[in-house]
Amino acid sequence: MTALTIAVRFVHLGSLTLLIGAFAFLLLVGRPAFRKGGAERALDFERFDRLLLVLAEWSLLIAFASALAWLGLQATVASGLPLGQALTLKTVGTILTGTHFGRVWEVRLALIALLAWFLFFREREQDERDWTAVRLEGVLLAGGLASALAWAGHAAATEGSARLTHLAADAVHLLAAGVWLGGLCPLAVLLAWARRSPDASWTAVAQEATRRFSLLGLVSVSVLTLTGTVNGWILVGGIPPLLGTPYGRLLLVKLGLLLPLIGLAAWNLLRLKPALLAPPDGVGGGSRIAILRRLTRTAVAEASLGAAVLLVVGALGITPPALHDQPTWPFAFRLSWDANKDVPGVRLAIGAGVAGALLGAAALGCATVRGRHRPWAIGAGLALWAGVIPVPFTYLAVDAFPTTYVRTPIPYQAISIASGARLYQLNCAGCHGEAGYGDGPVIRGVASTRADLTAAHTALHTAGDLFWWLSHGIPGTLMPGFQGHLTEQDRWDLINFLRSLAAAEQARALTPLAEPTPWFAAPDFAFGTGVGTGQALKDYRGRAIVHLVLFTLPRSIPRLEQLDAAAEKIARAGARTVAVPMRDAAWIYRKLGSRAVTFPVAAEGSEEIVATYTVFRRTLAAEGLPAVPAHMEFLVDRQGYIRARWIPPERPGWDELSRLLAEIERLDKEVPRAPAPDEHVH
Repeated sequence: MTALTIAVRFVHLGSLTLLIGAFAFLLLVGRPAFRKGGAERALDFERFDRLLLVLAEWSLLIAFASALAWLGLQATVASGLPLGQALTLKTVGTILTGTHFGRVWEVRLALIALLAWFLFFREREQDERDWTAVRLEGVLLAGGLASALAWAGHAAATEGSARLTHLAADAVHLLAAGVWLGGLCPLAVLLAWARRSPDASWTAVAQEATRRFSLLGLVSVSVLTLTGTVNGWILVGGIPPLLGTPYGRLLLVKLGLLLPLIGLAAWNLLRLKPALLAPPDGVGGGSRIAILRRLTRTAVAEASLGAAVLLVVGALGITPPALHDQPTWPFAFRLSWDANKDVPGVRLAIGAGVAGALLGAAALGCATVRGRHRPWAIGAGLALWAGVIPVPFTYLAVDAFPTTYVRTPIPYQAISIASGARLYQLNCAGCHGEAGYGDGPVIRGVASTRADLTAAHTALHTAGDLFWWLSHGIPGTLMPGFQGHLTEQDRWDLINFLRSLAAAEQARALTPLAEPTPWFAAPDFAFGTGVGTGQALKDYRGRAIVHLVLFTLPRSIPRLEQLDAAAEKIARAGARTVAVPMRDAAWIYRKLGSRAVTFPVAAEGSEEIVATYTVFRRTLAAEGLPAVPAHMEFLVDRQGYIRARWIPPERPGWDELSRLLAEIERLDKEVPRAPAPDEHVH
């Protein structure tokens, strides 16, 4: 069914391309070119005009038939039934009235019907205005019919502010492709007629047609490049998805077909067109026929490559966009500046590579000038590129794995981190140690180097690297693979916890004074107060600073009473207090008794919150992993970053409310300087 769907999409796209190309060629190329040939070419133009109108009629009929086939295939996909059983009035009616595809299909069917009326039931044109009006209506309707495909493809599924841009770029992309690729067949026919005719006046027709179509092709290719870049950025988004997903590889195939297609067009523009446009005394009859033969052949070759491009586009339409697919990295290395920026000689190597690339480009530029030194210039340019450009890449290369650029499906949230913490204690702490310093009892006196999970280099590895090592182990070390022991979700939970361990080591310098630069992402969490609907930390983003309080009864009662009394001041300063009991959450309101506070207290979800945020208890004052404190407080800014921390009895601290209010007011006045943290680690 996939091959059949691709074939139907290819036929439909091809027929629409020919439809647009026939009308656009008549208006922009054909009629002006025949006028250049003089009145004696009027009958030839009428014959050419009738031929292209017949081509347009057949293209429209094929477009209609393939649209019906496309609707039938969509019915099989929606119903899950074989084609014969899916084609019922009920199923087809449901698709037409109840799906976005169906509504777009109905609009396009109306355009097909309107265009058919213009083509098959048109009256004979009385004058040039009638002729122009009919062809112009044909271009507009055919262009609308093709552009409407954007609303039935990937662009229609784009969300957010990029949706309108994507739809517009996709629609213009389809229209430009129709004008250029669809005009190649009419151009080949016109050039073939000119080549076979002994009448020299055909030379003027061919010259004007070639000149006009070259300009039209140049504009179309420029538009295709711009809109294709926009579409590619939205649907692919980067090099890993481009190289590591089926959609990305199909896009590379499309680009690989477009390059020779553009190369042929450039050959026509730069070599064959000037030869054809040369003065009559510079081109003999035999030469004129030879040039026209070459132009015809290249037009046919371009059309063939264009058909191959449309076949790939048909496959792209049913392939999930690369941005929404998990990439499988195809190489054993990747390039990383962050991992190698401190390597001796790396900056020198990059400078040499850039200098070599510029010198090579200069040498190849000199080679464009004819002369006896041209081969030497080409050889020098290619030698410089081959010998110098690879040097920086050898310095920037680091090991990579198939999962290196896989995006974690599990958000960086407290429930995942807490699960990862339990799995870490069961499976990893024996070697890596409770705090991740690589000092576990299993490897003491065994390993030559410590596997410190909190070291700075850990952050240079992607989440996909960690996932590969957790799944398959690390050859030559004591690190085993856990693929057969832990589920995929377990391994991602572990990775979220490992990221929190690395963050905790960096966060040792946190104090009650707010960090000037936001960098420490606060893990999101959900909680319930036992009454009403649940809440989440991210619900406060953009609305208020969060004063997060982890407390233990009865020790924290004086502090809770102090915060409750100052709740109005804290709110006026721009913050909201959220309190989380560190134990006995199920009975927390009973234990508070008459001391009930006005700010929310997490009676549900507190276990995961405490397990996550107590990871961030390390300080510069204590070596190793200190005991879990009975009370901790954090300030989380409006964007979702932890900016300050207080662990009693740290002095000076927030026991003096003026200090807490001062930090809240400082964050409240701050202009956001960083985007909201991603919900997934990378």
